[in-house]
Amino acid sequence: MSQSYVVPIGRVKSEANEALPAKKLHSSLKPSLALLAVFVMVWTLYGLISAAPAAIHNDTAEAYVWGREFQLGYAQHPPFWAWIAGLWFEVFPRADWAFTLLAVLNAGLGLYGSWMLIGDFADGDKRLAATGLLLLTPFYTFLAFKYNANSIFLSLWPWTMHFFVRSIDHRHLTDALLFGLFIGLAMLSKYFALILATACFVAALMHPERRAYFNSAAPFVSVLVAALLFAPHAWWLTRSGALPVHYFIHKTGLGVISVLIACLSLLAGVLLFHLIIVMLIALVKRSDPRSWVKTFRTRWAEPRFRVLTTLAVLPLVLTVVAGFVFRLRPSTNMTIGVFSLLPLLLIELAGTEGNDRLYRVVRTLAIALTLVALALSPVIAFAKIWYRGDINYTEPRKELARQATELWHKTTTLPLQYVGGSQRYENAVAFYSSDRPHVFIHLDFRRAPWVTAKDLDRAGLLVVCSTTDEQCLNSAAKVSTSQTSRTTLTLMHSFSGYAVGYSSFIVTIVPPHPLSLPNRAGTL
Repeated sequence: MSQSYVVPIGRVKSEANEALPAKKLHSSLKPSLALLAVFVMVWTLYGLISAAPAAIHNDTAEAYVWGREFQLGYAQHPPFWAWIAGLWFEVFPRADWAFTLLAVLNAGLGLYGSWMLIGDFADGDKRLAATGLLLLTPFYTFLAFKYNANSIFLSLWPWTMHFFVRSIDHRHLTDALLFGLFIGLAMLSKYFALILATACFVAALMHPERRAYFNSAAPFVSVLVAALLFAPHAWWLTRSGALPVHYFIHKTGLGVISVLIACLSLLAGVLLFHLIIVMLIALVKRSDPRSWVKTFRTRWAEPRFRVLTTLAVLPLVLTVVAGFVFRLRPSTNMTIGVFSLLPLLLIELAGTEGNDRLYRVVRTLAIALTLVALALSPVIAFAKIWYRGDINYTEPRKELARQATELWHKTTTLPLQYVGGSQRYENAVAFYSSDRPHVFIHLDFRRAPWVTAKDLDRAGLLVVCSTTDEQCLNSAAKVSTSQTSRTTLTLMHSFSGYAVGYSSFIVTIVPPHPLSLPNRAGTL
């Protein structure tokens, strides 16, 4: 490969864009936003139809439950991704379609961020093909509907890397501020963002402008902004007993064999998810993948290629290393947002020829996949409820929310304000109940600091436990009073006239304390 090919394309391109008139930049932005809107519209429609029989995933319901409380941190994770859900439902109704729209919009913003990030390294058909190939992975489509602390990285990860590359390329204050902003938001979403920060730092050491970068104010501005964003959560950690840290520690210390199997499963999953990309690039560009290793060794001498490789591959490597160091189980769910640059890296390894042909093929396949998925969405919906392999399609969570709320209203004239119990069911009642109750998570005041004993005396408590959840039933017994009532419910989930199995629950109603009830004059 000639040295002329290795010119920092992203930097040249970015500088060229800065010289473009604003009118041209606006004209290029409009089609990008239009394509983003089409992506969001089509895949939201797919999600609504294919998941019509299902209740929202528990992780997604948890985002709603946490987000409406707007805490500086929660028992398992930092707060930003939950804040997004909380703000979202201040505007949108509590409905499945609204959560689907949020999840797809998050994926769409991630695709747009990937387009910008890829543009830091490539141009023309190569950039178009590399971005289009992301649509042939399941990360931005089929796996994006579960909005949680992992999927938020679909949007945050590429934008963070994009502003990192721009910051080190140009050392402009705006890029440094935005890099600090996004790495701070990533850290406020999940501590997995430490891997993102480490990858950026190593890439900075690989960058040909590293000396000028570290001698400039840019990295210090980024660190300062990120630290200021993270500071309130750090303060909360010290005041709360560092609950997320304890949650992480609880996940560590597994056996070596279990960790090895998990890491191998992660690598196998990543390979499987990208197999169609590898095959497509090899076939369309007529490049033998066995030659890519030799190409990699040759291109590694190019500083810009080392930066690209580091940002594309190191996060996965660090995830596996962290699995062995902390002896935990890494999964493909954790890495859902880290592969924005991998298609571009594979294209680079396959040579310079055939990028125009690759883009045409990728465009056709991406459109075909989208249309086929949309056409098959009703079939997918009925197939999932028919084969009963996904509990989100079979458990009567919506039915439980309705029945439990009705039981509450038969017992007291007050609206349902607090619910607790088995995790999937307490969250489902919170989301689907017409009373919009707060969740007393696992009946644990440490997990739900927004609930106090006085609140429960004043408003009462509804507890929903699976009949097989002994821990939940024991906790319900501990909060019971002499006025407590218990009802066993056996419910079936049905969709379009088709019933799916049944589940049994014990609903415990702890009414408000009599002394806390208002008198006829409305005073205590």
